[in-house]
Amino acid sequence: MTTLDGLRGIAVLLVLWYHVWEISWKGAPSWLEFLPETGFVGVPLFFFLSGFVITYPFARWQWGGAARPSWREFAWRRFIKIFPSYALSIAIAYSIGYAATQRGAASPLQDVVVHLLFVHTWFTQSFGSINGVLWTLAVEVEFYAIFPLLWWCFRRAPWVTLAAMVFTALLWRNELAACCYHARFASWEENLPGYVDIFACGMAVCYVYVRWGSALAQNARRRAVATLAAVGGFACLWRLLQNLYAFRGHDQWAGVWQIENRTLLGLAFGVIALGSLTGSQWWGRIIANPVLTFFATISYNLYLYHQLIARELLWHHLPPAATGDPHDDPDWQNAYTWIAIAATTAQAALFTYAFERPLLALRGHSRRREAQRSTRNIAG
Repeated sequence: MTTLDGLRGIAVLLVLWYHVWEISWKGAPSWLEFLPETGFVGVPLFFFLSGFVITYPFARWQWGGAARPSWREFAWRRFIKIFPSYALSIAIAYSIGYAATQRGAASPLQDVVVHLLFVHTWFTQSFGSINGVLWTLAVEVEFYAIFPLLWWCFRRAPWVTLAAMVFTALLWRNELAACCYHARFASWEENLPGYVDIFACGMAVCYVYVRWGSALAQNARRRAVATLAAVGGFACLWRLLQNLYAFRGHDQWAGVWQIENRTLLGLAFGVIALGSLTGSQWWGRIIANPVLTFFATISYNLYLYHQLIARELLWHHLPPAATGDPHDDPDWQNAYTWIAIAATTAQAALFTYAFERPLLALRGHSRRREAQRSTRNIAG
């Protein structure tokens, strides 16, 4: 599954580039100009990958003959992966004063409570407070919360469940545009119902891969076709992002464009993922290269802190600019961009290997101890 790690690396780099570009205004070559300004599509790619990864062990049990996964283990893994690093990032945002610059109408206590409950996106006064990137964690955790119900439906009627999820997302986005375009569309469109079609695409690819993945990758000819499909998926995604970029003059352009096109993004992700998973080995090595897999490994902490670090660098004049407005200084733009990327990458690596990874290993130690006790009991 290292192929998915490569896609996760692409997702976090797109988001990183987007937020650093927002601050530096450093442009890209004309043929890549659209990428930094549309880099926020890395977030739907994260959601797509979550739909796949969360479904995978259950799909392997249902249709692949693997052992039945434990819901207790599912809950623990989601908690230990998400919550400690998330709570630490909130504490750091307050301790350095960053959260105070992101205040909404809510009090600090209200902000912290709704964030720790992962419901902050449902209130206009707390959407974007503390640390603006945290809205995606609310969407993720809410998906985890409803996944047992989704799985109950999915294992009985996969395509009906997926169609219902897509219909729900399309209805949600269109109805919000009709009723609340000038009020709550921009924030409520970013809640879980507006993304369930992206999660559905991830679940659909997981289902196809578990049921027919080995057949799709059975011989060199089929692997070549799958590789061509993955390349075609990237080409479709490329065109979708160019079309999104061309729409940027529209009011609330990012959200409006995604009303109908977010599902198309999910389908493009799906073609890329399935083609890469069942394609030629050389293609898999390109997608899951060491650079992308490294960024996939540190992606969670990179995502949590990259915007915070980038803005702190700007506010502390690091690096200093030669002109009053640093955006008029190309040397500053270049230096700032690379310093921001290097600083947030170093921080993410430190937090991943010194904090996140030891926590993720706790359950593994617990399982080994349980296995050893079971072995002793059997021997006794």
